Amino acid sequence: MKVKFFSILLSIIFVSSSLYSQDDVGGFGKRVVLGFTVGTGADWLSSHNEKFLPNGGYANLRYGVTVDVNFTEAQNYYFTTGLTFQHLGGKYKFNRVVLDPNADMVDVINNRLYRTIYLTIPTGVKLKTPEFNHFVFGVNFGFYHSIRLSSRIVDKYEMGKTKLQHKTPNYNKSCAIFREAGFMGIGGEYIIKGDFRAHLYVNYAYTFTNYFSMRNEIGEKGNLHSLEVVAGFNF
Repeated sequence: MKVKFFSILLSIIFVSSSLYSQDDVGGFGKRVVLGFTVGTGADWLSSHNEKFLPNGGYANLRYGVTVDVNFTEAQNYYFTTGLTFQHLGGKYKFNRVVLDPNADMVDVINNRLYRTIYLTIPTGVKLKTPEFNHFVFGVNFGFYHSIRLSSRIVDKYEMGKTKLQHKTPNYNKSCAIFREAGFMGIGGEYIIKGDFRAHLYVNYAYTFTNYFSMRNEIGEKGNLHSLEVVAGFNF
C-alpha cells in the first residue's frame, strides 16, 4: 500500500514537471515552478521507553528538487511537493551488558547514535504575500512521506578507563522503513529576475510515527524532531 502511494506521488511530480513551461492564463507567471534546495539543522529524539534517554542532537542534511504548483490566477497559493534525500539521526543512552576482555559480563552506559537516509516526498501548501521591494514572504506546512534507504548505528561506551566504539552499518532492524512527519515553517524569497528566485525557509518537522522499527532488538521507541534551515533557487 505504501509503495503504491509513493508511485502515485511520483506520478504527480512528473506530470507537474511536464507542465513546467506553460504560463497561466492571466500572465501571472508559470503554473509550475521548479527548484533546487539544500538544507541543514538539528534532529533530536524523544523517548516512549523509560530505558532510553535522549542524549543530544544530530546535524541533519537534506537536498533535492522542489515542485510548486499554482492553481490560482495570482501567485499567492501553491501546492508544494518534490523529491528530497534526508539524512536524519538522533542519540539515546541506555544501560547494556557487554563482554569484557576477560570474558566477563559487564554493565555499561551505552551512548548510541542512529543515522538514517530517507527518500522523501513532501506534500503541502505554500502561502505567499504580494511582492514588496523584490521580496516575497511566505509560510509553508504539510507532510513528509519517506521511505528508508539506509540505517546505521554507532555505539560508544567505557570499559574501565578504556573508551570503545562499535559501528554497525546497514542495521535495518533499528529504524522504521516508512516515516510520516508533519512540517511547518516561515521564510521568504528574493526575486532575482522574473521567475528566478532565491528562497530561505526555517521549518520544524515532527515524525509522528515511531522512528524505530517494530523489529528492533532492544525495544527502542520514540519520535524524531527536526529543525531545518532550507535554502535554494526557484525558476
